[in-house]
Amino acid sequence: MSHSVDSEVGGLLAAAEELGSCLVVSDEIPERLLRALERRVGSGEVASPARGLFVRADLWDELKRDQRTLFVARGLQALHPDWVFCGPTAAVAYGVDVSWSLQDAIHVATTRSGFRGGAGPVRRHAVLPEDEGLADVRVAGGLRVTPPERTVFDCLRRTDFPLGLGVADSALRQGVVTASGLAAFVDSVPYDPRGRAQALGTLAWADPRSENGGESIARGRMLALGYARPELQVEVPRPADGGAPYRADFCWVRADGLVILGELDGTDKYVCEEMTRGRTLDEVLSDERARGSRITLYDVSVLRFRFDLTDDPARFSALLDEYGVPRRGTALAQPDGVRVLPDWSALRRKV
Repeated sequence: MSHSVDSEVGGLLAAAEELGSCLVVSDEIPERLLRALERRVGSGEVASPARGLFVRADLWDELKRDQRTLFVARGLQALHPDWVFCGPTAAVAYGVDVSWSLQDAIHVATTRSGFRGGAGPVRRHAVLPEDEGLADVRVAGGLRVTPPERTVFDCLRRTDFPLGLGVADSALRQGVVTASGLAAFVDSVPYDPRGRAQALGTLAWADPRSENGGESIARGRMLALGYARPELQVEVPRPADGGAPYRADFCWVRADGLVILGELDGTDKYVCEEMTRGRTLDEVLSDERARGSRITLYDVSVLRFRFDLTDDPARFSALLDEYGVPRRGTALAQPDGVRVLPDWSALRRKV
């Protein structure tokens, strides 16, 4: 490959990267550059996530799943300026936490009469009635998308409860929708009664205090197994050093007084910049050990588990039972809808 062609290809890829998009092959790109891109795909230097879209392979490997979705969708938007993205793709554009498993395709809205099905990397959905048309299209993340309430509704009605709960919690937490606004929209939908019931059922359990999609999905799987609704982000006082309280991901207060704190472990809390807040790995691990030792000042059970365990109902249920997590329908000190927090002064161990 000549130095000139190499430079041109690098410049095109860099320009698209600046826009947070894959490079789009259009009629304006000379054939010689297209052949050069295809050679780079063959050599592994360039990735092609969809036909006619290209991105540096090393960059593609570094991108998180949400970023990959946006890179591909923005490229497709450039190829198809009239497309409107919907469902999980639109939710990602709004900044909502969306499970990786829901991002295995790019979702595009169409009218019912224009629906032709879809499979593979692009899936088309008949989510726009004829009388609605395309008049209420919004722009988010550089994409033409369905309105927020429509977007979240489409996610909730097409996925299972735990994954839908992850979307609902995040949409409320980010202020993309309000609970009342979404419920009103769902009630107004004149079709898809099954989807409406699914969406409203998920919304009834949604809670914006959940900090991330992993915690929401884990909670959804607990609830689906019949366990009691946990209190979220409960503050644990630090009397030993007077610092800011620790926060537990989940908390149950049983009728017999036992307090169970649930902690979802994951690699993000050790490597993600948002979680580490500039601390080194050693500092993060040291802080985590200190946090665990301070909690032992209280007479509580601490249940730690990894996210992948929640995907195995039998093992996850066995662990929750081992720690005595209460089920719904039993005599609880914390019935659904009533906040009962631990009495930390009474739980303080005698030293």
